[in-house]
Amino acid sequence: MNESVCGVRTPLRGAIIGLGNVAVHAHLPVWLRNGNFNIEAFVEPSSERIEVGRTLLPGARAYPTMDALLADGGVDFVDICTPPCYHAELALAACSAGMHVFCEKPLTISPERLDDIQKAAERTQRVVFTVNNWKYAPIWVKLCELIEHGRIGTVRSVALEVLRLPNSGGGLSDWRKCAEVAQGGILIDHGWHNLYLIFSLLKEFPLSMEVSMKSPAESGSGLEETVDLTMRFREAEARLHLTWQASCRRNHGVVVGERGKILVNDDHLVLHSAESPPVRFDFPEALSNGSHHAAWMGPVVENFGHEIMEHRHRGTNLTEARWCARLIDLAYRSSRDASGFTTVCNVPPDIRTQ
Repeated sequence: MNESVCGVRTPLRGAIIGLGNVAVHAHLPVWLRNGNFNIEAFVEPSSERIEVGRTLLPGARAYPTMDALLADGGVDFVDICTPPCYHAELALAACSAGMHVFCEKPLTISPERLDDIQKAAERTQRVVFTVNNWKYAPIWVKLCELIEHGRIGTVRSVALEVLRLPNSGGGLSDWRKCAEVAQGGILIDHGWHNLYLIFSLLKEFPLSMEVSMKSPAESGSGLEETVDLTMRFREAEARLHLTWQASCRRNHGVVVGERGKILVNDDHLVLHSAESPPVRFDFPEALSNGSHHAAWMGPVVENFGHEIMEHRHRGTNLTEARWCARLIDLAYRSSRDASGFTTVCNVPPDIRTQ
């Protein structure tokens, strides 16, 4: 029986667009556990994956294309789990048709397409929400808690490093190696996540950016596989090192404040503060463990629901998407410049601060 939550009839009826690994292993289990949502349809062109969908979602309607779903209607939101090259157009089509949008990252890296999506969301009063799930990793939640409690004082620098082995990721069709489909290399794959993590700590747009990207000739893809990115803020600095050419799989980094620092060591934190001896915090799952992180998805879906049901929350997630898209676009532009340096300007008003 339908119930009303903040004036919204629940459960909200949804359709998954693309039944690849991320949909099956990360998204679907969370939808099935949340009583405010019900997946009633899916879009999948592959006959083999359609059978997977019918097994996982008995009774759900199957559509071969997004157009077929839109023509039929009957859903309140879509969950876009396709490769990146399709995200913007699918999000815009769904939003323009009056559906809320839940989308895997990146929503888009084109500031122009993001403007189109935001205008459609405002016109139709719908939520567009990107899966920024890394900030819900328990280790990151604890790090933010320590900072909010003043354990290291005001943050002055952030350095994050993502190490991945060659040939990491790519989904069922290994799409990550195709520039046209992936829309970029490791800067999109891991840079998007780490940029919104930095935004969650510094809460402002950088003044300048310096970037170096390397694309191994032997890979043949032309995609960047190693990125070094430095951003300078008014009173802080952030550095990212991302690579698909590492000899091990690991995430680590350090956040330095005025009165201490926090070391991030994949499955544990170490707090060094002026007030006490070092303190270690251990976590059962390392940041580098796996690719889908289904355990982090619960809060993502809950916040999607909050933005739909409570208008005062709307736009928070889209602000993060604008931050990430704008910076990735600037980074690619900067890498094509001989200096690799750019001064950030024309910052959209809604991403100057959160």
